[in-house]
Amino acid sequence: MNNETTQPQVAKEETKVVPTDATQAPPPSQQPDISEGFNLIPSMSEEEVVAEKTKSRLSIGSVVSLIILVVVILVIVGFNIISKQVLNVKKAELFRIENRISQQEDILVSNDEIVDRAVLYTNVRNGAFSHKEIIEFLNRTGTKVGDIQMRSVMISENLDFTYSGYSVSLEQVSKLWYLLGTDENIERVNLQSVGKGDNRVTFSFEGKLNGKNFFNK
Repeated sequence: MNNETTQPQVAKEETKVVPTDATQAPPPSQQPDISEGFNLIPSMSEEEVVAEKTKSRLSIGSVVSLIILVVVILVIVGFNIISKQVLNVKKAELFRIENRISQQEDILVSNDEIVDRAVLYTNVRNGAFSHKEIIEFLNRTGTKVGDIQMRSVMISENLDFTYSGYSVSLEQVSKLWYLLGTDENIERVNLQSVGKGDNRVTFSFEGKLNGKNFFNK
């Protein structure tokens, strides 16, 4: 056997160099993140913040006031429109009522006119007298005397009359005057004129007739 001397292997100690502070590398400088951007607006102070809040409140109050004003205006405009429509409806209804009343008034007036005419006709009929009966009455009276010829007779609405004619003598005229004065159909009679000619005597009477015997009934 080989007498080999086994020598222990001495491990080589590795010397590690630890850098000191002097030799330590400086940390990398922090560069700003360009992707986030730069804030160029300076921060506001407390007074500015209070003033900004006050402006915001005033702006909101102004908007609310404006909205209220617009609502009030819309309400007023709507009320005016509704009022005008109601007024137009009332006017139309009033116009129809006035037309109806006018038509009724026309009917009433027409009825009144018809009634008035009927009453007038009745009064005229009752108050009218017959000229024929009066003339026949005077002729009958003259015939009672004798030869009396009627020349003319005039009668007014009040039954005043004028009666003229011819006779053969004054005596007959006198008798005629007497008969007329005593007849119940005559209220009064006067000899208005009398004249004697060669062959005849003219006469004229005036007076008033009694209407109850000559008016139409």
